Amino acid sequence: MNKIFSKGNFIKRLMKKKGITQESLTDRKNPQYIGYSRGTLINLLSKDNFEDGLETEKVRILLSRLNPTQEDMEYIFPSNKKSNARDIGEFDEDGGDQLQPLGDGRYALTAEFVPVKARAGYLVGYADPEYLETLPKYTATVDHMPKGKYRYFEAEGDSMNDGTIEHAILDGTVLQCRKIMPHHWAGKLHSHKWSSFVFVHRTEGIIVKQVAGQDLETGDVVLRSINPDKTKYPDFTVNLDDIREIYNVVKRIL
Repeated sequence: MNKIFSKGNFIKRLMKKKGITQESLTDRKNPQYIGYSRGTLINLLSKDNFEDGLETEKVRILLSRLNPTQEDMEYIFPSNKKSNARDIGEFDEDGGDQLQPLGDGRYALTAEFVPVKARAGYLVGYADPEYLETLPKYTATVDHMPKGKYRYFEAEGDSMNDGTIEHAILDGTVLQCRKIMPHHWAGKLHSHKWSSFVFVHRTEGIIVKQVAGQDLETGDVVLRSINPDKTKYPDFTVNLDDIREIYNVVKRIL
């Protein structure tokens, strides 16, 4: 890149190149909706740099709609070059969650909690810091210094109940989850590493499922319930273009 642009201006040029407008990105009825207002978008596009954690998260959501190249991503978020590759499920975002050391390498982790009754509002406000501040908080332990952004979700229904102690996610179970940033979605979701995922889908809402298959070219992901009743809970396919957030289920709070 021969000319140095502010990062906001660089993204504006990328939007123009892709033919994507501010109106389409901030229209709640549009599949490209980024989850926050046009005023917030205009403010981001006026920035020389992105330093705040919430700003960075919003920019990553925006970039996920623009299909940026690796060079584009490197311009906006320069890497430290310590590693040449990073699997999906490895996290490079420091979370803004509250940590309380408990000793022996364990911590109490406090983060936003999304109960079942808040799901509809979360689908609209998941990227809005003012909305997130209205969510209740939940605290549970982690056995290491956590990296990334955590959130707690309440499970609903019995689609993830296979009757076992090891894997069942019962109705009402609280799930401690760690966010997969959108720029990692082009890689393969590591279902061998994480047994269950939380997907925030633009029309289906919050989905807790395992990943049964993935097409990296089309972005299709086959989701599976672990309930053995496949007549009631068959596999189904979603596309990453319709996904707003993805989380690994780190722990069930039993």
